[in-house]
Amino acid sequence: MTDSKRKAERSCLVCRRQAEKTELLRLVVDEHAQVLPDVLQKAPGRGAYICWQSACFKRLNDKQLMRAWKNVSVAAGQGEIVPQRAESIVRQLCRQALQQRRKLLSVGRDAVMHRMWAKTPMLLLLAGDAGEALARQIHDACGKRQAAGLKTALVIFGDSATLGDLVQRGVVSVLAMDDSPACMNLRKYCLWYGQLRDME
Repeated sequence: MTDSKRKAERSCLVCRRQAEKTELLRLVVDEHAQVLPDVLQKAPGRGAYICWQSACFKRLNDKQLMRAWKNVSVAAGQGEIVPQRAESIVRQLCRQALQQRRKLLSVGRDAVMHRMWAKTPMLLLLAGDAGEALARQIHDACGKRQAAGLKTALVIFGDSATLGDLVQRGVVSVLAMDDSPACMNLRKYCLWYGQLRDME
């Protein structure tokens, strides 16, 4: 592979695993010595990177952060605050992406199961605390769609209260939408949110 086609790689400051920088969370230090997640990787200044794995967030500590920014002051206690800040930002990104597609969503078991008949690629979000019968029904339907050659992406996402809050409804256990390149960021944000929630 030529240098022009090589993707920029960075190392996780916790586990030291190398990955494309787009697969990692970039962290920056602001003028108040606070470490902030730069989820979209657009903030100015020197950045450090961490895996989206819950194990790396659990092991993140102030010593690692101070080592990443040797010449910059980092406030104490940032290792514990970064995961909460990242979860809040990613949740907001999920909310924005879902609000943009609000009219295109099928919400609830009946609407989602009806939509499963469509031959279009589909993205489904299933709450982690959805009932066993609903989860089994959704998994079976996804399996049948995939066996028929229909692109179906299922993401386990937070809990039903959170999913309902993101689409401004009560409690939502499952929702579906047509999957398209425009949904790529939403899928990525949902997976990141799931990783962050695994810490709890």
